[in-house]
Amino acid sequence: MASLACLLKAQGHLVSGCDKPLYSPMKEFVESLKIDFYEGHSVDHLKINPDVVVIGNAINRENEEAKIFIEKNYKFYSMAEAIYQFALKDRYSVVVAGTHGKTTTTALTSYLFKESGIKTNMILGGIAKNYNSSSLWEDGQVTVVEGDEYETAFFDKEPKFLHYAPDLLILNNIEMDHLDNFRDENDLIKAFEKLLTKLKSDDMVLGGTESPPVKKLLFGGKVKYESFGISGGEVWSAMEISYRKEGTFFRLLYKGKDLGKFLSPLYGPHNLRNAVGALAAAIHLGAPVHTLKEKLSKFKGVKRRQEVIIEKNGIVIIDDFGHHPTAIFETTKALRQRYNPERVIVCWEPRSFTCQTKLHESKMPHAFIYANTVLMGPLPSNPKIPLAERIDLNNIDQALKALVKESYVCRSEEEYLKLLKNIVREGDLVIFFSSGSFFNLPKKLAESI
Repeated sequence: MASLACLLKAQGHLVSGCDKPLYSPMKEFVESLKIDFYEGHSVDHLKINPDVVVIGNAINRENEEAKIFIEKNYKFYSMAEAIYQFALKDRYSVVVAGTHGKTTTTALTSYLFKESGIKTNMILGGIAKNYNSSSLWEDGQVTVVEGDEYETAFFDKEPKFLHYAPDLLILNNIEMDHLDNFRDENDLIKAFEKLLTKLKSDDMVLGGTESPPVKKLLFGGKVKYESFGISGGEVWSAMEISYRKEGTFFRLLYKGKDLGKFLSPLYGPHNLRNAVGALAAAIHLGAPVHTLKEKLSKFKGVKRRQEVIIEKNGIVIIDDFGHHPTAIFETTKALRQRYNPERVIVCWEPRSFTCQTKLHESKMPHAFIYANTVLMGPLPSNPKIPLAERIDLNNIDQALKALVKESYVCRSEEEYLKLLKNIVREGDLVIFFSSGSFFNLPKKLAESI
């Protein structure tokens, strides 16, 4: 929503909005935009008398403000509808979808387009460091948007990405998530099947076929596609992969043809797949390969994606948005490889709806396999999840201790800080994983060392 607000302001619209209290980094971003922001929801906001109201999917049908806007026949859109109307309609739509890597791949694809001379518009679920912004508006004919499978709004239960009419779809991977929207993996896959039906005969899919559900969808479908990955058998592939302190060196291949040596500043196999997909998209749109070689190494990444908060006194603190076990596993592995620390301390807040259920409970001990010490919690109170279906952090704690890991279940911000201040020492890499603010713990710990 903040990204859309930024883009609309850049188009020349007068924009205001309301929400629950914001947290970093979007709080500072919205403040920098000088957009009128109202904390909380109130029917008093009708006095603004807007021409258009955009209703985000965090709003439920009981919200008095939204109900009155609708009852009084104000023109309203869901966020996804507004993105289509104001940024995608009559433009070339590049949509990045999949369970993992959407934000990084969207930011990187947009960056490569723009730096290659393609006038690019972008809407991102994070803040791209190269532009210190979560959106771009160049009034270009190409718009890159992060295509989320989550529901659109309380009045539209379909996934947001069904509104985006992709001309080029980057489909990274598919893995079970969003248990509050999808009953099981088959239900989730049906959403992606429906997305593929939105493509026209001349549209293109770039598919991360190392993900079995993506491979099955594309091999069995009727859409035009090219595979990408790092195994070596894909249409777009990486070879001679070398992970070094400067980043990831690799050669890019297209249908077996060597396009040369590249350096990505991102770490881990998952981020290399993101880079291969983004490069494939840029070359598909005509970006010169020599320009991409030069620009890729200068990509700064996205805030809260392997973001270094501080390197001080031999201690490195990282803030990351990861919450799914696959994301935690891949990121921890990549960061251990990058920093080669004496110890890795992982702090995980199970904040999302799915994280609070038993869906991934059995997978979490393996997600922490590259950590020496794990701190988990607190588990929010959620009456929508029956007690028998709620994740039990004590079970994970016991499994980690059986793996000879140091493990703690924390019940408050204060408990986290007290523990961390007692155990963190020189040579440690501390990684925070949360889809929320995590009490701003990464910065509070950084201030204490």
